[in-house]
Amino acid sequence: MNTFGFTRADGRNLLVVAGIVGAVTAVTTAGSPAIKIASGVLAGLISGVVFTVSTVLINRYKPDHW
Repeated sequence: MNTFGFTRADGRNLLVVAGIVGAVTAVTTAGSPAIKIASGVLAGLISGVVFTVSTVLINRYKPDHW
């Protein structure tokens, strides 16, 4: 991921964001435990992909003075 400017701190932040989103989604979803786990995993994966894409785009196209 260094090719895209994805640093070690970005990877740590990715895990934190995906974990929190997944946990909150699993807790707040109505249904059986299997549905709660599945929705939490799916939400965590989607948020991880969005985080990765936005981080790579920001790192690639940000102004030099940032």
